[in-house]
Amino acid sequence: MAGAPRRKTAATWTFLKGRGDAVGMSGLEGGAGRSYRRCATQLDGFMTYIVNDSCIACKYTDCVEVCPVDCFYEGENMLVIHPDECIDCGVCEPECPADAIRPDTEPDMEKWVEFNLKYSEMWPVIITKKDQLPTAEEMDGKEGKLDLFSEAPGEGG
Repeated sequence: MAGAPRRKTAATWTFLKGRGDAVGMSGLEGGAGRSYRRCATQLDGFMTYIVNDSCIACKYTDCVEVCPVDCFYEGENMLVIHPDECIDCGVCEPECPADAIRPDTEPDMEKWVEFNLKYSEMWPVIITKKDQLPTAEEMDGKEGKLDLFSEAPGEGG
């Protein structure tokens, strides 16, 4: 699309665990990078970060400014990370005031990987910090927020 910002692809560099060699992926565009990443994740034990329900009704966006590969996607009341685009650098995790960004290696995170994948393919990418939702301070730290989840996309940007 003319005039649209060019998206960053899967990973600039990825370290293959246990093999001691780095594989450059900056030349892979679009689906090729994602396909390689999915294969490497399954075969070599890579991890990814996910956003869980702690983000719902808060939607802090501090994380999107530090992400080097623009892998955050915006819904109406939360963000998700595309697990095939995340390079596992971890710079986003400490930026989240709601502690909603977690490594997928923690217990019971498999469902969140699928959740993040599903909505990252439906919602627009977000690369610019925005104000949190008006309910953020009130809802931060509350349990059981999945009932408040909206499938509607955000504005992106």
